[in-house]
Amino acid sequence: MSKVKDYMIRTMNSVAPDDNICKAIILMYRSEQSVLPVVDHQNQFVGTIYSNNILKNIIPESFGFLDSSRLFYEVNEAVENLKYVKDESVEKYMAHNRDAVTEDSEMKKVADIMLNNKESLLFVTNEKGFLRGFIERSNLLHYLLDEAQTEDSN
Repeated sequence: MSKVKDYMIRTMNSVAPDDNICKAIILMYRSEQSVLPVVDHQNQFVGTIYSNNILKNIIPESFGFLDSSRLFYEVNEAVENLKYVKDESVEKYMAHNRDAVTEDSEMKKVADIMLNNKESLLFVTNEKGFLRGFIERSNLLHYLLDEAQTEDSN
């Protein structure tokens, strides 16, 4: 049976609940991720911070179909709002979900969660809840390819 630990990515950035939004935005940008795990000071997984959670709090309306003058106003307003939000704690904007899989979970479980819940990324913990990495759809595809090649060789 294939396990998550065989396909997961072990290097990643994380933030703590008491880190500020500015740090989270910079880490998202540098790591090219729109979501980061939130861990306590012992590296225990406590939640997730999504870029959308931050955007929802700084953009007063959805952009939708706006004319260019309205879009310019919305962006300027978002910039102004971010000035107030950037120093607030991650905890205020994070999702306190515990949606993670353990490194010993079977890859079939990951496939089920990702495909049924439309998740593109899951965080991976050990049995005690300490963050170990993440797994995304490209890792799921690699697993499925390995399974297909195993079946072809039989």
